[in-house]
Amino acid sequence: MNGLTFNVLPREPEAAKFERDGVVRHYFNQWATVEIDGLPQSFQFSSDEPLPAGPATLDPKSFGTMNGKLALGRVKLVPLKKSAPAPAAQPK
Repeated sequence: MNGLTFNVLPREPEAAKFERDGVVRHYFNQWATVEIDGLPQSFQFSSDEPLPAGPATLDPKSFGTMNGKLALGRVKLVPLKKSAPAPAAQPK
């Protein structure tokens, strides 16, 4: 049994905007794959900031319970590997 794995695809994030009742939300649409027991499926998700391509996991804030059952609201992925910080400038 392989379990559940996510992978953010190396495609350019698409900027998007949602407006309702005078409130504007800017976000990004991206594509990822989820593999459950070796069977892959692609899906589109949205996030406030673009995620780097590569392995990811579900943010614990994505989960909740309703009537004693596990529920998944809005999918929020977080990268498994943190992107490397930019090297600091060397003093001259």
